[in-house]
Amino acid sequence: MERLFVYGTLMKGQRAYDLLENSKYLGRACLKRYKKLDLVYYPGIVKDKNSIVKGEVYEVDENIKERLDIYEGEGYLFKCVDAKIELDSKTMNVKVYEYIVE
Repeated sequence: MERLFVYGTLMKGQRAYDLLENSKYLGRACLKRYKKLDLVYYPGIVKDKNSIVKGEVYEVDENIKERLDIYEGEGYLFKCVDAKIELDSKTMNVKVYEYIVE
C-alpha cells in the first residue's frame, strides 16, 4: 500500500474520483512548496517554494496505483514523485503526480 496525495480530478466529487472510491481516505492535507496550474482540462502541480496546494490523501494498493499511472500519463504528462504533506498537524510521506514541464 502507498499513500497518495491528489489535488484535482481524482478528489471526491470530481470526474475521476471513481478510480479511488475503493481506496482508504486518510483526510485533507496541504502540500508545501508546490503551486497548482490550470491546464484547462485538468490541473497540474509544479515546484514553487512559496506556495501550498490543498488536496486529499488516500491509501492505494498496487492495482489502483497502476490504473492511476495510466490515467495520469505517468512518464509523459506527469511523474509520480515522493513528497511530504501535512495531515492533522503531522508530516507524512506520500506519492504525488507532478506535472512535467519541458
